[in-house]
Amino acid sequence: MLKLPVFSLTVRGGYRVVNEGCVRGVFSSREIPDRVSKAVGVSVVSKSGPGWWEEARKYRVVIVWFEKVTSQMLSAPGCIRLLIARSSGYDHIDVEAAERAGVCVVNQPEIIAESVAEHALAGILAAARGLPGALRETLSWAERGWPGLRLRPILVHGRRIGLLGAGRIAAALMRRLTPFQPRRVLYYSRTRKPWLEHNYRARPATLEELFRESDIVVNSLPLSRETKELVRLHHLLSMPKNAIYVNVGRGGTEEPGAVCEASRIRPDLRIVADVHPREPLPPGSKRFTLTEKPWNVLTPHMAGASLESSIATTLLALLQARDYLERNCVWNPITRVCPKPCGPPYGPLDAIEMARKILEELEENEL
Repeated sequence: MLKLPVFSLTVRGGYRVVNEGCVRGVFSSREIPDRVSKAVGVSVVSKSGPGWWEEARKYRVVIVWFEKVTSQMLSAPGCIRLLIARSSGYDHIDVEAAERAGVCVVNQPEIIAESVAEHALAGILAAARGLPGALRETLSWAERGWPGLRLRPILVHGRRIGLLGAGRIAAALMRRLTPFQPRRVLYYSRTRKPWLEHNYRARPATLEELFRESDIVVNSLPLSRETKELVRLHHLLSMPKNAIYVNVGRGGTEEPGAVCEASRIRPDLRIVADVHPREPLPPGSKRFTLTEKPWNVLTPHMAGASLESSIATTLLALLQARDYLERNCVWNPITRVCPKPCGPPYGPLDAIEMARKILEELEENEL
């Protein structure tokens, strides 16, 4: 187990670090099961709720889940040198303020990408087959008769795929879509992706071309200055007949109201929305009108959630903390003040398998 000795620290930049009482250890904003931390040999102190940041800033490494970390919080005196977002997205952290403060920010997207890709695929299939409306049809079967083509089911096989964002999620999704033999793959990204072009014969496209020529568009973009409100109403309206638009990235990448308006103007469009401009969705949100169409899929930002991804992502976050403390390196640097990069000791499949074994043990203990 990593010990937690007290040490003194002096830091460059605008982040004033106290020289006494700093703990060379790991703090988590939420409780981590002992079985998980023991699996990687890392001791963790946790505290949630009010006052968690006051405790967190005494530690050199802090793991945050979905709590906001603001510029004001980062400007206060403290000991934090590494801030780990236990998530794929990190828009809840003021990254620019962290960089000014000399704090390394990293994220943990490896396993979450697999979970998001499976959710996206499930949404595509559900929208294509009209599964959201199938329950209503089943309940009224005796009165209305066999639904036949009322749900307008279509095939995914041989469709043209458009990837809005070409990172880990896109890679995981394409591995799952390959058996459906996509007719063509287009992608929109800031940089060329040779692996995507080589493995799937994909080609880069403009944003307009991507929407106009894709039967299925999957948005996996993070939220940034460049991607904010990138998807506009005219993009959605330009999609082919019976096209499917999936957003498992961030709701803020869409023009406000564009998805609902597109669904109203083009009832044939099929929408899979896991992320939303405002979360949680308030009562009476126009977003709920999407469920009036039996092929639209609305979920509460749950694409990255699975039993395996929850445990495996925590394992990898702890391992990244351990590598920073023992080897002074990280895997997924976001800020430019991070130390040298190094690779994770486990691949996604190994981490998922380890997570399943831990889950079995935790379930046995509960019994």
